[in-house]
Amino acid sequence: MSGYHNNYQADLVGLEQTFQQLDGMAGAPKRLRADFDRTVEATRWWNGTDDDFHDQTEDQDQRQIESCRKFVDSLEMFTVGLQSAVRKSMGSIEGVHSEVQDQIHDAQQNAGDYGTGGGGKR
Repeated sequence: MSGYHNNYQADLVGLEQTFQQLDGMAGAPKRLRADFDRTVEATRWWNGTDDDFHDQTEDQDQRQIESCRKFVDSLEMFTVGLQSAVRKSMGSIEGVHSEVQDQIHDAQQNAGDYGTGGGGKR
């Protein structure tokens, strides 16, 4: 969407394509989270279970795993929020377009009411 001297333009086709692309990506964070959790489960015992190395690394390992999970979850929230913003922008643009079209139609219907009396500006 752009504007210059009260002339606003919007690419509804481009916004619709963007929305469709976002819709296609919507499930990606959930799939990523499931893949990550499977990988974590498969590597859960790599740092041992009850030895010194395990004791030294377990807390850091768990913090890193949780950090990755939070990041992936935030991707899902970001995608949903972006979809919502694009949808609202499209609705706003379509609403303005419809209102302007109605006003143009009304003006065309009422054009005869103003006559051609020559007293107006030309």
